[in-house]
Amino acid sequence: MTGQFKKMVLVVLDGLRPDAITREAMPNLHGIARSGWQAADALTVRPSVTVAALSSRATGVSPAVHGFTSPASAPVGRITSLRPLPLELRRLGVETTVLIPQLGGAARWLAAALLRLGGVGRLVTAEPSPAQLMDAAVHQLAGSPNRELMVLYLNDADVAGHAWGWMSAPYLQAVAALDRALGQLVPFAQEPDTLLIPTADHGGGGVLAQDHDHPPPVNDRIPLILAGGRVMPGLVTDEPVRLLDIPPTVLNCFGGSAPAAYEGRAIHEAFMTELVWA
Repeated sequence: MTGQFKKMVLVVLDGLRPDAITREAMPNLHGIARSGWQAADALTVRPSVTVAALSSRATGVSPAVHGFTSPASAPVGRITSLRPLPLELRRLGVETTVLIPQLGGAARWLAAALLRLGGVGRLVTAEPSPAQLMDAAVHQLAGSPNRELMVLYLNDADVAGHAWGWMSAPYLQAVAALDRALGQLVPFAQEPDTLLIPTADHGGGGVLAQDHDHPPPVNDRIPLILAGGRVMPGLVTDEPVRLLDIPPTVLNCFGGSAPAAYEGRAIHEAFMTELVWA
C-alpha cells in the first residue's frame, strides 16, 4: 500500500467549545485550524458526557450500542462484543498509545485494564499540566519509528468549566494554557506523513453555566479539525459532521476500512486525494 499516514495524533480537549478557538484566546489552535480542514458544526453523541463520547470514539458506535454512559455503570464485558478502534488498527500493524494525566493506583489499574481490553498497546501518564503532557507526547512521537495512533487527553477546560462556568475568565485562562502547550504540535501540522485531529468530547454552559449534560446545541457542538501536509488547507465545511466520523477516518488514513457496525463515515473531502490506497 502507498500513501498511508505514519503517525496520527488525536488531541481530545475535554470540554472545549468551538467558539473558544479564536485568534486571541487560542492563537496556536486557531492557526492549526486555518492551515487545515475544520467542521463548522460538528456534533458529539448523546448524552454529551465524557465517558459516553470517549467510548464512542473508541468503538465507532453510539452510547445506545456500547452502553458506557457513566463510570459507575460501565458494562466492561461488552467491550469484547464490539470492534474497538485500537484492535482494528492493530490488524493493520498500527499501535495505539494513550497519554493522560496521572491517576491514582486503583484508577490507573482500572484504566489500564480497560484500555488493554480495547487493544491499546501503551498507556503513558504525566504530571497534570498541559505543558508536561505535551512534552511526553512529543517525546513519544519522536522516539518511536513505528506507525502509531496517539490519543492525547487534556481536561483543563472541562475542570475550569465545571468550577467557574464555560466561557468564564478562569475557563478562558485554562484554554490559553492549553493553547500554549499545543504550540509544540504546530510543526507536525505540515508533516506529510502525520495527521493531527484536535477535537473535544462536548461543549458546555448551554443551560447551566457549570454543566454540559443538556440538549441545547452549545453543549453538543464540538471542534473537529484535521491538519497535516495532505489535508485541504483553509477549508471549512458546512456538511454534517459527527464525532462518530472520527474512527472511520482514522482507519482509512492508516489504509484500512471501517467495520460495518461503525456508525460514522470517513471524512474523504478533507484530503487532497481520496482515502483509497493503491
